[in-house]
Amino acid sequence: MFLTQAACGLSVGVGSFSDPPEIPGLAHFLEHMVFMGSEKYSEENDFDAFIKKRGGSDNASTECELTTFYFEIQEKYLLSALDRFAQFFIKPLMKKDAITREREAVESEFQMALPSDFCRKEQLFSSFARSNHPATKFCWGNLVTLRDNVTDKKLYEELHKFKERHYSAHRMKLAIQARLPLDVLEDYVTQCFADVPNNGLPADDFTLFKGSNSFDTPSFRKIYKIKPIKDICQVELTWSMPPLHDLYKSKPHQYVSWIIGYEGKGSLISYLRRKMWCLGIFSGNEESGFEHSSMYALFNLSLMLTEQGHKHLPEVLNAIFSFINLMRKEGPQKRIYDEIHQIKETNFRFTDESPPAEYVEDLCESMHYYPPRDYITGSGLYFEYNPEAIQICLNYLTPDDVNIIIFDKKFNDEDFDKMEPWFKTKYTDMEIPQEWIECWRTIEPFSEFHLPLPNMFITDDFSLISMPANISKYPTKIYTDEITEVWYRPDPKFGLPECYMYFYIISPMAVCSLKGAALMDLFIAILKQLLVESLYPATVAELNHDIHANDKGIMLKVNGFNQKLPLLLMTIAKCIADIPTLITEEFFEVMKQEEIKAYYNNFVKPKKLVRDVRLSILMFIHWMATDKHAAIHNVQFPEFQNFVSHFTDHVYIQSLVQGNMTKEDVIKNVQECVKILKCGPLLPNTMQQMRVMQIPIGSHYCKVKNFNSTDVNSVVMNYYQSGISSIKLLVIIELLIMYMEEPLFNQLRTQEQLGYNVFCLLRDTFGILGYSITVYTQADKYSTEHVDNRIEAFLTMFNNMLQGILEKDLDSIKEAVIKLKQCADIHLKEEVDRNWSEIITGDYMFDRIENELNMIEHITIDELREWMQSHTINGNNFRKLSVHVIGSAKSTDMENNEANSKIENAGNIKYSLDYIPVTEETDKSSVYITDIQGYKNQLYTYPVKHTTL
Repeated sequence: MFLTQAACGLSVGVGSFSDPPEIPGLAHFLEHMVFMGSEKYSEENDFDAFIKKRGGSDNASTECELTTFYFEIQEKYLLSALDRFAQFFIKPLMKKDAITREREAVESEFQMALPSDFCRKEQLFSSFARSNHPATKFCWGNLVTLRDNVTDKKLYEELHKFKERHYSAHRMKLAIQARLPLDVLEDYVTQCFADVPNNGLPADDFTLFKGSNSFDTPSFRKIYKIKPIKDICQVELTWSMPPLHDLYKSKPHQYVSWIIGYEGKGSLISYLRRKMWCLGIFSGNEESGFEHSSMYALFNLSLMLTEQGHKHLPEVLNAIFSFINLMRKEGPQKRIYDEIHQIKETNFRFTDESPPAEYVEDLCESMHYYPPRDYITGSGLYFEYNPEAIQICLNYLTPDDVNIIIFDKKFNDEDFDKMEPWFKTKYTDMEIPQEWIECWRTIEPFSEFHLPLPNMFITDDFSLISMPANISKYPTKIYTDEITEVWYRPDPKFGLPECYMYFYIISPMAVCSLKGAALMDLFIAILKQLLVESLYPATVAELNHDIHANDKGIMLKVNGFNQKLPLLLMTIAKCIADIPTLITEEFFEVMKQEEIKAYYNNFVKPKKLVRDVRLSILMFIHWMATDKHAAIHNVQFPEFQNFVSHFTDHVYIQSLVQGNMTKEDVIKNVQECVKILKCGPLLPNTMQQMRVMQIPIGSHYCKVKNFNSTDVNSVVMNYYQSGISSIKLLVIIELLIMYMEEPLFNQLRTQEQLGYNVFCLLRDTFGILGYSITVYTQADKYSTEHVDNRIEAFLTMFNNMLQGILEKDLDSIKEAVIKLKQCADIHLKEEVDRNWSEIITGDYMFDRIENELNMIEHITIDELREWMQSHTINGNNFRKLSVHVIGSAKSTDMENNEANSKIENAGNIKYSLDYIPVTEETDKSSVYITDIQGYKNQLYTYPVKHTTL
């Protein structure tokens, strides 16, 4: 019997815009605090423990005008979960000692947001609003606002006052999903939520601030220059409009965004790409949060510039307003609206079911904006054509009322004379030259521009294939030769006119050398750029493609309505085959610089770096982003041409096709694709196997500095290796992780406040199993050594917990894991991805879930205890790899950070890991890695094995 999770979401009609002026971040803090126990369930972690131990999950978010809570859990526990959930809003404790601890979590969350260019820009943007406007508030909250600038007594009082004022039943919307009868669900809600207080008070009155004048300020109508954290070059144009919620039936802003952001022939971005000034575009409104309020809406146009694009910024801006003037001149087009309407209707008709928690979250938020009949469809469907509203939207996109922000890593710090107070973002501003504005008002549409042409990828045949008799439960191999293996299964379950076609093009050229790996990444980046113009119409018609470099070659996936899917596949294949003739040396150099930036933007993030270091140590071959960043500098155009010209000379292609396509058509389409690619077979003994290193017994540390010298965030990831994968070993670790997750979070996050993100995961590294515990912390609060010690202390405590576990406790853990594995797939993609994993790993164990379910029943308490003891410190299989990425313990005030003032162009620097040196105080019983390759040379390499029972 396959099950689905039950879920519930509750959205309160209040957010950070209602924070009292003297305590910024209070709404966000309250969202944290209601989780911390209630009068009925007084344990701080009661709700989280109840949910997690039964295979569920929960979360919450604070927006500008909404605060939303949601969870999912096994259906049989829904009523008990609802009762606990309801107490958030009835009688939360919000004790004084919990307040002093939990504000540390808010601080950690803020510190994690500090290096985000998006968050930094949004906070600066808030200062452009009218004086005393709610949009000017600092919504995050941190220790300055929740500790330094307010007494504990005042904070306690204001927190409770805010809850009593705003958390009222009449301002709450609730969505609940389960397979139970509606009257049962209604009874559950009545039982649990009847006592939620209702004060009848109106929401804060923001009507004074409503309208297009929210940002009618001199500071808005300027050019701003910002130095970003990431290596990006970007220009953003923003206009302010009246709120858009009441126009949901016609969605005029989405129509405007559809055309400005269109990437097919005749588009703005197509013109800029041909000039090699711009490589990416985003336009429109986020439909939530800061950009989409009850008082105003912001319309944004963001362009990712090349270096040449920045040099030609006036021409780029001219092109933007030329295109906007084209839209004004042509006026709203019923044909284009009808095409958008058709695509949205088709998507809704054949939409995949959403995950339960995600669905109730979206639904309870939608209930604030739409009448009941449109709760489900209001955000997605187009109901009426309103050319007048479209024209009004266009009329707001004027040269006189635009805000322009330019981000570039190459800006000199001496150019900045201002600083945003919360995120310490350095910036400068200038008036928009009047001659630019005059030019933009009158500039004619360029001859290269035209509105989108009719979309050839729109599906009009939704017929289903006839189901063959005796369909196998799992994919079957329907074709094989020296180049290709093809697996296939039709879809007897979902009955939708869609198909998934996955290909793994394995080539030794992708992993033969460091330079080969860098060339592979560059190949993919260039391929994606070349495909955009021809495939953008397919993308908007819900024919999706994903191309990325994988460990042994190219992963290519296409999916969507099956009628035009072969056309999409062959378009991609032809571009791969023709790529040597499609690129110029100038385009190659532009893309090479963009890839250099991409590598930098990868390793400058601690969470990316900690993963890269871990895999570099564990894998026999793994090229780090820092290494590829160095290698790609030396790649020359002839080398690239040679690489792409010969990439398919010797390949092996694994393929899986599932869905609404016949066996005969599958074989025909795969063979045609291989023919277009001009594939030849692999040479003998050139198939690269992914080998994993065995971590020796004991503790092994690799400590490196965060590449961003202004980032206070550190990451500690302790990985505990076990051994070669088997079904039994896998379910033992899964059961332990299920049991460990909640007490780990409660101890290290809630009680000790080591950091905002604390989690444990099962790790399957190419058939070698283990698990990891990861903590994100701040270097100015805790050393990574302290965090590591606290992780080990927790594991000692956890071992003791296991000694006291009862048979019934294990049964409940088993039940939670079993029910999760028995959850029905909510769309075909879940089944396809599961089967694809079996194919590309070479395990081909399509009945893995059944094997795991059978094995779980036979696992004993003693086996869990023995495994955990042997994998904890002093155990006979304790193989620990602890990777630390260490942030700067100095002030994050970038004004005073000398290192930040000297950040050079990231593209011209060769980066390497900055290891923390071993000191006299270092623990002599542990191994400290300061040369990864030298360390690996001493290690045993696991043989390549496939999963057994």
